[in-house]
Amino acid sequence: MVTNKHYDHRFGSIYPLFQLLGYSLVPLRGQVSISLYTLTATIVILYTVLDVIVAVYSLLCPETIFFLSDAAGLFADAIQFEIPLVVALVPVVLSLLKIPLQKRIAQLMDAIDGQLDATGSTPRTLQHFNHRLSSALFATLLIYNVIPATNEMIIISRISANVIWYRNCVLKVWFFILIRLADSFFLLHIEYIRNRYQMLNYELREITPSMRTLAPEMIHQRIVRLKRVHNYLKELNGAVNERFGWQLFGVITMLFICTTIDGYWMYANLHYDSGKYKVESFLCAISPLLMFYMLFSRCQRCINEGQMTFFYLHNAFGCILPTKTMRLIQNFSKQLNNEPVHFSAANFFDLKLGALSTIFASITTYLVIYINFIPKTDTFEDYNKEHNLVST
Repeated sequence: MVTNKHYDHRFGSIYPLFQLLGYSLVPLRGQVSISLYTLTATIVILYTVLDVIVAVYSLLCPETIFFLSDAAGLFADAIQFEIPLVVALVPVVLSLLKIPLQKRIAQLMDAIDGQLDATGSTPRTLQHFNHRLSSALFATLLIYNVIPATNEMIIISRISANVIWYRNCVLKVWFFILIRLADSFFLLHIEYIRNRYQMLNYELREITPSMRTLAPEMIHQRIVRLKRVHNYLKELNGAVNERFGWQLFGVITMLFICTTIDGYWMYANLHYDSGKYKVESFLCAISPLLMFYMLFSRCQRCINEGQMTFFYLHNAFGCILPTKTMRLIQNFSKQLNNEPVHFSAANFFDLKLGALSTIFASITTYLVIYINFIPKTDTFEDYNKEHNLVST
């Protein structure tokens, strides 16, 4: 199945970044494994040690980064601070445990590109789609990483007078950046699968015009190759789900909890007139909401592209073809109908836009329950001062 050619240039210069962060320990062609692993190990050890130091510091000196004026506020601050520290280390652990699976993913990508390169109806078709893939990756990673990071830096710049909240945000923002970079490695695979489905659909679309000039046997062989590409894509889809399932489960759970707690503070600042950080409280919701939307919408776009394959394949039904070719198309059609593209977070969440409404409905329900825990006498003055209001 593995081709002799290598297509590591498909991701441009983006892929080595994820290798250095420890999210992929599979070297590309031409890379020196020893130097790659040494540099990666150094970077991973540095941010792992930093993660542990921050976690220990938050547990030994909670009064320096958590508001201790009431139990509800302390619980909200602590859980919103500690969860990102844990989630940031999950991708590294999974990359170590899933090295054989990551190698399999690389082999499947080479096999897919080898088949598409051999089946291309026009010269340099694969290079053209590689260029489209690089552009899509750049746009996706830019939106997913730069906008939330910029938003978080704006929040930090506006809350410097509140020492506790400021210190809390400064310490955890770096781990949110790490989490988004790990998610970006997942989105890289999603964009690749979507791009190759686009190329598969393009080749299927080109079959109908070429039927007048190509021999029936050549048409049959092209459909056989394209069906093989689809089989590889389906196997790749399953491998990606297995590789990133628990990572996505951790991220989505974290976003669920953080969005609920951010909603709690937005309500508090609106409900109590003394709140001085209304704008900042609302800005806190931008990053998790954008992360939710990008993860689910990019998976939905990939699913939609996979569904279009069924449509383009059926365009060939109107043509006069040999019986064996028609039977091949029918089997291909049944496979597309029975095995749709599907992404999930360890089978707990389906990653498609329709699932977001369920998640947001659950967040609203928990938020209503959580708000009932706000003490009636709480004035939230601790968010307006430079120190905690600890009752004596």
